[in-house]
This record gives sequence, structure tokens and C-alpha cells, in this order.
Amino acid sequence: MPFDWDDNDLAGFQLFEMERQASFFLTGGLIGVHSEGRDRESIWEGMKQREVYGTSGPRMLVWFDLLNPGGKSRRTAPMGSEVSMNEDPIFQARVVGSFEQNPGCPKATTEALGPEDIERICLGECYHPSDQRRLITHIDVVKITPQLTAGEDIATLVHDPWRRFECEPDPSGCVVTFSDPEYARDGRDALYYVRAIEAPSLAVDADPLGCTRDDSGRCIEVKPCFGRPNDDDCLAETEERAWSSPIFVAPGRG
Repeated sequence: MPFDWDDNDLAGFQLFEMERQASFFLTGGLIGVHSEGRDRESIWEGMKQREVYGTSGPRMLVWFDLLNPGGKSRRTAPMGSEVSMNEDPIFQARVVGSFEQNPGCPKATTEALGPEDIERICLGECYHPSDQRRLITHIDVVKITPQLTAGEDIATLVHDPWRRFECEPDPSGCVVTFSDPEYARDGRDALYYVRAIEAPSLAVDADPLGCTRDDSGRCIEVKPCFGRPNDDDCLAETEERAWSSPIFVAPGRG
């Protein structure tokens, strides 16, 4: 439908960025799903099983498994699982960084949309991965235990991070294996999830205020992204990241 520039009540970005404001200013968060296939049913089944993780935007790869869930199968339990066990759990996290991006758009996109539409819709930049992956700098483990009583101090139950593992600078990713030696002793429910951090990279609007900071890190001057020239992408360094779904572990009953 043609847009009537005169007969509307819109202002600001609603008026001047009608198309891009919906989804193109930032990449936004992404969900990753472990599934048996790429069809709709397989993806929904993976989501129902909670074999999912989130990222701040880049297409990172994340696996988080309980290696000793017990039971008849003795198979590993993936993220999202609920497990009853009395021995100390042993976990493994595997993370691979996202691909470094090539400038511009791939040939297929340019041929499908044309340069004018690409510039109008996404300012000439598309998902255009190279064959080089970003490095993972470290992996944090977060542990949370629920209250046993209503008055129990929540601050003592949320451990963020509970463990931190520094990663070697390896483009093939980072693998860490760890256990909780206090789980069996404490005998209480717990959940664990991992947060993986990529090496710093440039991102649009990563510093929306454009702060100039003093030696102590205090923001002493701002240059907001809003109002800058159209050719200023407002790039700033940020540490992109991914979060796994938790694994829920509870002592066996009876």
C-alpha cells in the first residue's frame, strides 16, 4: 500500500524509518535450537524439550550436557533436562564462535533484491559470513539453588558466576568439563547454565550514548547515536555472548 506522507500522525523514527525500525536497527537476540531436522515439527520438538540457547545476535554454537545423569541408558542429558541424582554432577560445555562477517551482501542476495532495495532496507549490509570464526574468550557457569524457606537469603543462592573458565584462542571453539563437588554434600536442588563470551567486536549501537570516559571509566561526555549523520553507523566494541538453557538437578527421592 502506498504510504501517504501527508495524512498521518507519525513522528521521528516512525515517520523517517518506517521500514527499518521494525527489525533492522539491531540484530537483536537469536534462539538456537538443537533438533533432528530443519522442518517445523523438528524445531518445535527441540523447543519443547528445551534444547535451546540464546545469543545476543551472532550465530554462535552451544552445547551444554550433563555427562553422568545415571538411569538405565547412562546417556548424557542435554541442556533443558531435569535429572534426579545423588552423586556430584559432571558437566561439559562446548562453544564455537560466530563467523566473522564479510562487508556488503552475498551475490545471491544482491541478485534477488537489487542494490537499491538492499540499501533502502538494510543500509547495504547483510548476513555475509566468511570462513573465519570469532574466538571465545571465556565461559561462565551460573549456579542457582531454590529457597528451602521463605526467609532464606536469595543473594546466597544465586552464584553468578559460580565458575569461570578462560579459553585458549582457538577458532575451533572452547570445551570445558567441570563438576560440582558440593552438590551431594548439600543434598539440595540446583540448576546450572553456561554463558559464553566472544572476543570484542564492532557492533551497531553497542554504545548508544557514545561516551567519552575518564581514567576511572566514568562517562564525562556523550555523543548519542541519535542525530548523527546518516553515514555514521554508530559502531562500538562489545562482547557478544550466548546463554544455554539450564540443566535442573535434584537429589533422588526415597
